[in-house]
Amino acid sequence: MKPYQIIKVFPGIFTLGNLFCGFLAVTNAAGGMYVKAAWWIIIAGVLDALDGKIARLTDSASEFGIQFDSIADVVSFGVAPAVLFYFYILSEAGGLGYILAFAYLASGAVRLARFNTHATTVKKRNFSGMPIPSGGGIIASYILFSENVWAGIGNFDIAVVIILLASMAMVSNFKYSLMPKIGFSTSRDILRSVWFISHILLIIRFPDEVFFPTGILYLFSGPAKYITAPAFEHVFHKVNSR
Repeated sequence: MKPYQIIKVFPGIFTLGNLFCGFLAVTNAAGGMYVKAAWWIIIAGVLDALDGKIARLTDSASEFGIQFDSIADVVSFGVAPAVLFYFYILSEAGGLGYILAFAYLASGAVRLARFNTHATTVKKRNFSGMPIPSGGGIIASYILFSENVWAGIGNFDIAVVIILLASMAMVSNFKYSLMPKIGFSTSRDILRSVWFISHILLIIRFPDEVFFPTGILYLFSGPAKYITAPAFEHVFHKVNSR
């Protein structure tokens, strides 16, 4: 295989790793190893974030890569979180637990299908609807938080609210921000980059404590943008009309 062909395979390797992590998450959840399953979902999220960036850096983004990535995502961030959440807390509700877990999975699948109909290899300014990896991350980090930080949050009522909000956010039309691009060319870029890097370091140092609150903030950032957008548009209109 020629060197340039090897480089173009790199993103697919990360996507395959993402898929494998989703498989491990399902098997661990079925075996009652909920914290391990949650971590496999989070690791899958890291690999998912890397494959797209590597594809752009190596100029190897393709329609095949988009489809393969979506297949991996529906396993790692759709099936795996649904199975994990069902075994972790929803199973006590019987049939209702099945419905809630499947509702999350169906919402994630719809989100991916909608993304694929508009997907291109060109970088977007924002997401329409919360991305399914974020939904999976919220489910996984909730389990880490309830197991290692605050056991009181791990009750059925709170779990239902979380899975319903995540499901609705994925199929909504709310605008969600992309991962910030690291840059230091302007003062705004510097502040954004320093904040982002600091937050990543904080998550690495205190993952159990920081992952879940970060996920919840991102979950509500879409509705918050929708509510505040008219006010900002009014202000900008007044400034531009002067």
